[in-house]
Amino acid sequence: MKSVKIILILLNVFIVLISVSGIGITARVELERQIETSLTEYKDTLYEGYDNAVKYQVQNIIALLQGIYHRQATGEITEEDAKKEAISYIKGIRYGEDEEGYFWIDDLNYILIAHPILEDQEGNNRYDLEDQNGVKIIQEIIKTVNSSLEGGFNEFYYTKADGVTVAPKRAFSMLFEPWGWIISTGNYIDDINRVYSVQEQAMEAQLQHQVDITNLCVALVMIIAIIISIISSQVFLMPLKKIRELANRLSNSDFSEPLNIKSKNEFGQTAQALNFAQDKLKSYIHDVSRQLSEMSDGNFTVTSEVEYHGEFNKIGQSLEKIIASMNQMLLEINEAANQVSLGADQVSLGTQQLASATVEQASSVQGISNKMAEIAQQAKLNSQNAGQAQEYAGEMKKYIEVGTQKMEELILSIQDIFKASESIEKINKNIDDIAFQTNLLALNATVEAAHAGEAGKGFSVVADEVRNLAQKSGESANDAQELLETCMAAVRKGTNIARQTAQALHEIVRENAETQKLIKEIAKDSKKQADESEYINQEMETISLVTQTNSATVEQSAASSEELNQQAIQMKQMTKQFRLKTEI
Repeated sequence: MKSVKIILILLNVFIVLISVSGIGITARVELERQIETSLTEYKDTLYEGYDNAVKYQVQNIIALLQGIYHRQATGEITEEDAKKEAISYIKGIRYGEDEEGYFWIDDLNYILIAHPILEDQEGNNRYDLEDQNGVKIIQEIIKTVNSSLEGGFNEFYYTKADGVTVAPKRAFSMLFEPWGWIISTGNYIDDINRVYSVQEQAMEAQLQHQVDITNLCVALVMIIAIIISIISSQVFLMPLKKIRELANRLSNSDFSEPLNIKSKNEFGQTAQALNFAQDKLKSYIHDVSRQLSEMSDGNFTVTSEVEYHGEFNKIGQSLEKIIASMNQMLLEINEAANQVSLGADQVSLGTQQLASATVEQASSVQGISNKMAEIAQQAKLNSQNAGQAQEYAGEMKKYIEVGTQKMEELILSIQDIFKASESIEKINKNIDDIAFQTNLLALNATVEAAHAGEAGKGFSVVADEVRNLAQKSGESANDAQELLETCMAAVRKGTNIARQTAQALHEIVRENAETQKLIKEIAKDSKKQADESEYINQEMETISLVTQTNSATVEQSAASSEELNQQAIQMKQMTKQFRLKTEI
């Protein structure tokens, strides 16, 4: 059977997996939609860009022809020269990244005026020119330019520059009215699609990259979810573990420790309820134990101090019934005991006649009483001696405490000496440092004196003396350091010995306290023994008196015995209601 912790972790992981999977799928669908939209917009923009490019190129050619025609109109050149110049310019113009874009010219009579690639077809009538789908290319172009002065687009299949490949082409054409020329150029759609395919592949790669990132994020989220699930389940199950521990303690009748859960949620409320129930059980057990203990001591006036609830109410009622029943029974037994007591008085009167038979017994008791008096006297003497010994032990304790105090003061003094020695050690180290610096200074002075030559000889002698003095100071500092270390070692040894002595004194104080305690107990027992001996002596005297007055007659004893017998029968009848163990 799986634990609650495993179930919680699996449930959390399942929920996170469903959520993350849903988010991941939604994100991927949305990303694919966005990419599809972007590709559509890019394709439209790409086609529009190519269309605008060829339209712009044709418009530039028309502007060029306008300039050449203006020169013709002003008489600068003839119409034939103008057209030749225009054809030469147009056939030589290329555009595009690979310079593959070109222009061709047809007129309104379907005649090919100029073509940079199909020069051998110039002058041919292309009225019947059609593509593989039956589109009349020139006818459709003329329809387009006639319908709009700004020109227009036509789509048809046409052979590429290699003379072999046939591909769809989108051409823009515009009429130059003064000469009746139709200027055309275009783009092959498969070239545009090739550019679009490159972008589409890039977008697909981006999509795959985003999908990989999404999958990685999903994996990371799953790992984080598992970790969080483990931690949260541990935190969530901690109160449950405490509740289980409380249940185990309750099953072992252990009510010593309450449930400690501080939260205010359902676990905290459950903990409060369990603690309240545990306190209730403890109060019930304590009350039942108290009542039973009182009854075992013979007190049947005891009552319950708590109010019992639920099933425990039966226990409270049972205790009340037991106490009431025992009270009634004991009252009846007490009454019977009174009757027995009356019979016993009669027996006592009868036994007075037996006094003559107890004279000898009284004599023996008197002897015992005399011996007990002697024992009592000796016990008193022992008690007095024990008290005096206790006083001596108290005085000894005071002397030991004074010695201990003085030893502690000695330890403090030794510690002060140790601290002073440490200070002297620091001073000695400073002297050693000064000697080293002085020696270094003397060495420098000797060097300078050597540099000074004859003028520095006297200074050199002084430097040598200073260096000798520094060396002697260093040696003295070292000697002092050795003596100081020996002194500090002795101080440490003395400190340890003093501490050991103080510890021994403390042990003596403790042992003396134990001795005082024993002497006190001996004195107490001796006094008690004396008191008990005196009491026994008194009792022996009483017994002696009783034995001297004890007499009875056979007839009176018989009558009293008969009465006692009847009372005994009555008490026997009363005790039949109890179930007793059979003696073996």
